[in-house]
Amino acid sequence: MKSAVSRGVVAVSTVAVLGLTAACSGSGGDGDGKDEKPARAEATSAVAKLEKAALASGDVKKYKIEAGPGEATGQASGQASGQAKDKARPSMGRVNPTECRPLAEMLTAAAPAKSKAHVSRTLSSTDVADTTTTEVVLLAYGKADAENTMDTLRGATKSKKCATFGDGGRRYIGVRPQPGPVDGDEAVSYKLASRTGKFLHRDRVTVVRSGSTLVAFRASNVFDPESARADEEGGASGLPEKLRDAKTGDPKVADAIVEAQLAKLAGQAGEK
Repeated sequence: MKSAVSRGVVAVSTVAVLGLTAACSGSGGDGDGKDEKPARAEATSAVAKLEKAALASGDVKKYKIEAGPGEATGQASGQASGQAKDKARPSMGRVNPTECRPLAEMLTAAAPAKSKAHVSRTLSSTDVADTTTTEVVLLAYGKADAENTMDTLRGATKSKKCATFGDGGRRYIGVRPQPGPVDGDEAVSYKLASRTGKFLHRDRVTVVRSGSTLVAFRASNVFDPESARADEEGGASGLPEKLRDAKTGDPKVADAIVEAQLAKLAGQAGEK
């Protein structure tokens, strides 16, 4: 009998959102375009800083690291605020209730409100038994905006109104706060899921703030209940724990990825 690992479980772990302080002046107030060049230069600088802090090949053992869609590793190729969004990713729809929008923003790997710039990385394990893929998205914030983002995100994870919420044509269910890591100044973690036919898409998101930097780690997988049930009846309980978790367990963010990203962020901050 075919395993649910090959038939129904496609794990995608996402890591994600990191914002570095970018002293951007914002848009010009007089509308004459005089501030456009300085603002654009500062935004480009913010992207370069994010690229420098992003994970690169060799930073995490046993993981292959690639630039995100439309980017090139090691280059200032991320997006500054106001640039066109990545066409490979679906744009966010209307979130209802609106107070749940921070939860949806951390799932898009795009630029949430008030972020200055962003870049992304995708990590996949070199262990063939590990079907998890991890995407790391870095976003630049001002410190006040970073703190406010954490506050609103934390509030949304605890709100009963956000136990289920809609984002365009997708509906998320089972939103629950989860224990977060102790690193950084503060952390927020939550899990949620959505359905597509018989498949259940499950996500776990952890966001860590270190100063003005937000690092959001998102792990996802696609669960096929029928396939998993059939495998269990066929003796899947005898499979290695890693494979059983891939089929039935909630997604998990690898500690090695979190530790490597936060360590690199701290190292970049120490060079200033």
